[in-house]
Amino acid sequence: MAYVEKRGRSLRVVVRVRGKVEAQRTFPLEAVEEARKWGEEQEAALGVVGRGRGRKRESVTPCRTLQDVPEPKAAVDLPSNATGYPLTLREALTRYLTEESPKKKGHEQEKGRIGSWLALSLADKRMADITTVELVEWRQAEEQRKGCRGLPISPSTIRNKLAILSAIYQHARSEWAMPDLQNPVRGVKLPKNRKGRDVRLTTIQREELWKELRNPIRKPYLYYIARLAALTAMRQGELWQIARWECWNKANVIHLTDTKNGDNRDVPLSTEAVKVLREWWVEQGRPTTGPLFPDVMRPGTVVRSYQKVIRAIRKRNPSFPHITFHDLRHIAATDLSKRLSNVLELSAVTGHRSIQVLKRYYNPDASELASKLG
Repeated sequence: MAYVEKRGRSLRVVVRVRGKVEAQRTFPLEAVEEARKWGEEQEAALGVVGRGRGRKRESVTPCRTLQDVPEPKAAVDLPSNATGYPLTLREALTRYLTEESPKKKGHEQEKGRIGSWLALSLADKRMADITTVELVEWRQAEEQRKGCRGLPISPSTIRNKLAILSAIYQHARSEWAMPDLQNPVRGVKLPKNRKGRDVRLTTIQREELWKELRNPIRKPYLYYIARLAALTAMRQGELWQIARWECWNKANVIHLTDTKNGDNRDVPLSTEAVKVLREWWVEQGRPTTGPLFPDVMRPGTVVRSYQKVIRAIRKRNPSFPHITFHDLRHIAATDLSKRLSNVLELSAVTGHRSIQVLKRYYNPDASELASKLG
C-alpha cells in the first residue's frame, strides 16, 4: 500500500508490501498529483504473488493522500536542502571522495569502492530517488558476476560496497543538511560472509615460494616483505607504511604507531625474523631512519608483484594453493600459536582485538593437535 504524507514543506510517498517499506520518495509540497502517480506506479511494480498453490495475486490498495494536504496557491521555490533534495548520487560520491575519504586510513580501498558506484548508471539518479529494490537488484547481479580470476565476487566485497554507500547516505543526513533523506541500504539483506580460509603450506611448498620470491627477475624487496609477513603476522600496510628503521630497537621489537584499529603495538621478532630483517637492512645500506620498504609507493604494488609470483608457481605446479599476500598473516598466526599458547599473548602480537576474529586466522593441522593429545 502507498501513502502520501505531509512532512513540513514536502510530501513523502511510502510504499509498503506486507508492512515492509519497499520504496519511498520525497516530493515538493505542490507536486501532489505527481506524488500520487508515482505511488500508484510503484504499487503496480511491487505487487507480488503469494507463495504456495492456489493463492491469488495480492490486491493493491489505491494510493491515498492525507486529507489535510493543501493545494498550493502558487509554485514554491524549495531550497537545496529541503526534502526535494536535488543532489545526485554521482555528486555525493564525488564530494565524499574529495572531502571525507582522504581522512581515513583505508582511503585507497574506499576509493576503489566509490569508483565502482560511479561506473553505474544508477549514479546519475537523485539520492532521494534510489530505492531499496534497485539496490537489491544490484546485489543479485553482483552475486552472479565473476571477478578477475573467474571466481564469484566474494560476499565481503559486496558488503563493503554497500557499507560505503550507506555511510555516504548517513553523512548526507548529518553533515550536508539533508535530515529527511532516507537510506535505502538499510532495507537490503546483506550476503553472509564466507567461512574463514583454511590456509596451510607444507615445508616443501614454503621453500618453493621463497625460492620464486628470490628470483632475480622479481622486485628486490618482495622476498623480504613476504617473509616478514609470514614470520611476524604484520599487515601489509604496517610493513610498508608504518614500520620504520628507527622503530626497531635493541630488544628486537618493532614499535608500530597508529595501526589499522587505531592502537600502537609492539611486534616481537623471532630469531629467524631478525635474520631476515638484518639481511634486508644490510642490502639497503644499513639505514638508521626511514621506512623499511621505501620502494613500495602504492598499496597495490606489493599485491600485484606477489600475485605474479603465485601465478608463475601455479603454472609450473597447478596443485600449489592460491595463497594471497594476506594469507601469509594466517600462516604467521598459526605458526606463532605453537609458541604462544596464551591467546591473549597471541592477540597482542597479531593486533587482533577480537578473539573471534583471531580464530579465523588460526588454521592448525589436525594431526599436530592429535599428537599433543598423546
